[in-house]
Amino acid sequence: MSLFAWNKNTVTPPNDSKNVLVDYQRLRSVGVRLNNKLVSRLSRDALNEGAKKLGFLRGGKFVFENEDESSVLMDYCIFDVYRQGRNAIDEYVSECAADHDSDEMTCLHAMQHATYVLIAVLGAEPGVGCHVRNLYTDEKRLLADVGLSKTTEPGFVFASRLLDFGDFVSTGGAALPFGTLTIDQLEEWRLKTPAAVGDDYDPATLIRSLLANGASQQVRYMDLNLHQLESTIRRSEAGHDFPSRKSSSERKRLSVSLNDTAVTNRRCKCGSGKMHKNCCGKG
Repeated sequence: MSLFAWNKNTVTPPNDSKNVLVDYQRLRSVGVRLNNKLVSRLSRDALNEGAKKLGFLRGGKFVFENEDESSVLMDYCIFDVYRQGRNAIDEYVSECAADHDSDEMTCLHAMQHATYVLIAVLGAEPGVGCHVRNLYTDEKRLLADVGLSKTTEPGFVFASRLLDFGDFVSTGGAALPFGTLTIDQLEEWRLKTPAAVGDDYDPATLIRSLLANGASQQVRYMDLNLHQLESTIRRSEAGHDFPSRKSSSERKRLSVSLNDTAVTNRRCKCGSGKMHKNCCGKG
């Protein structure tokens, strides 16, 4: 029995999908700029903490299976690494002078209340997104995402951070796929993972489980990448807001610690299941 058969419901279309699309595109553009700002403010200490919780910190280095996992790390650090009870978003809100009714503040407020949850697709809204069910709260919403409206199908389950904009929700970054699950499979996952409720909910366990099953190899994040992470680390280590001018040898060492290690720690293409460096790439 598929999950979609279990969740079969009449989906109510939005009042005006064209307006939803316009609002989504405008707010998403603002959200991308905010993400870049927030990443640039992350300290090396915050990045280390997030990387350790998600399993990316090994031997003092950031190790990724692919470049897209750096986006997962940065998203987690923005939302789920706290200092004195505040995450990077709370810190930015306390310091920014944006108009209360501006699109930037609308995005920030949505980010402050975002939760990382399991989502099941109920059906597509062509050209806009898809109708989804929050599997923790059983709530049905319109998820605005033009890409998903073309690529997903009923019954598909994925994990993502949801930002609520009233008439619609959008993903906040680092969405990771489960695939199409049966009821029994879904319940098994839910028993392993605490429900996303309360301000102290930490999605690290869920994210690590998905990464261990290769979820990051099935998606691409265009807004955040490894190069931005390198730039953020350089700024945090230099102690000021702009990238320091490092010598070519220093830049090379940084690139090796962040990038080359990830290349050698991929699964070997021969199908053995071992890491490349411990299989065909050994020696």
